[in-house]
Amino acid sequence: MPAPGASAVERQRLHIGTEADVYNAAMLVYTLVQQVGARTLLATEAATVVSELGMNIVKYAGRGNMTVSLQAAARAYVEVLAEDRGPGIADLDLALTEHYSSRGTLGLGLPGVRRMSDEFDISSRPDAGTRVRARRWLEDGPADALVRPAPDRAQLPPGAPPVAAPGGWQLGQARRPCYGETVSGDGCVLQAVPHGTVAGVLDVLGHGAEAHRLARHCERWLAANARADVVGLAEDLHAEVRGSLGLALTLAFIDAQTLSMLVTGVGNTRLFCLRAPGLCIDAQPGIVGGSNMPRLRPARLQIAPQDTLVLTTDGINERLTVHELLPLRHHGVQHIAQHVLREHGKDHDDATCMVLRCPA
Repeated sequence: MPAPGASAVERQRLHIGTEADVYNAAMLVYTLVQQVGARTLLATEAATVVSELGMNIVKYAGRGNMTVSLQAAARAYVEVLAEDRGPGIADLDLALTEHYSSRGTLGLGLPGVRRMSDEFDISSRPDAGTRVRARRWLEDGPADALVRPAPDRAQLPPGAPPVAAPGGWQLGQARRPCYGETVSGDGCVLQAVPHGTVAGVLDVLGHGAEAHRLARHCERWLAANARADVVGLAEDLHAEVRGSLGLALTLAFIDAQTLSMLVTGVGNTRLFCLRAPGLCIDAQPGIVGGSNMPRLRPARLQIAPQDTLVLTTDGINERLTVHELLPLRHHGVQHIAQHVLREHGKDHDDATCMVLRCPA
């Protein structure tokens, strides 16, 4: 690994033939980018690019290679070159269209890679293979903590080790903006407070730039004002944003000593507790910041070590049940978050899933 002042470009060529190869490559890039002091989001997105391109090789070509290049000095960057000798892509324009997929999936792979890249080029010939190059410039400065409010599209690579959150909780997050948008009006908060932790998700009405700005404001405000009294916290946020677009919100305070939880919410956000037989807490009807803010009636429940909590905005299908989620409770938190987004996320709305696992 070059020293921070070195100008040399380090390159590693990796064989890709299995999902395990893809996972190892993604984690390698994640580690390398963090080692040069780049923000955690950049390391995450670089690993996501590797994961997307690697899985394309496995699914469509069977095997191929990746070359990862990292320059830590001058204008620092990470670059991924993915090459295979598979069947090629018949229609590149169509393959780069949002939500197109020849396999019936969400089709976010190549368009997502292009969105997360500062430089992107692709070439493909029928029966001669595909070559994709994606470069991301790395910003200077120390890595940020992943437990701060997450930027849009923020998520760890599949299979990444769990992130240590306040109070020893494990954290998984996955989100994406509405189809056709590049920013999201959803948000998350996870904040240590005296005697416990405040966690929550929020969903600003509508989508696009105005919703995005309000969601970021609400994340910052909640993190700065978080406290155990989540009912008072929600009511104060209502006063803070009164007359705005308005939002849906679920907030929970988890007492670290008693493992009791106080949950309140307004709008179409939900909290699931994945402990058999399972539990779902729906928010009350209304709009935070609107004219129909209800009188809040919080729910109280006990949780146990290793319990898993899933919080969703209304971009996740409202027909999702706790019984569908229960089989996932022994999986990693990031796996659960990405599975929920992939399998139950709506294309026509901002969608967010936040997963927390109680310390052992």
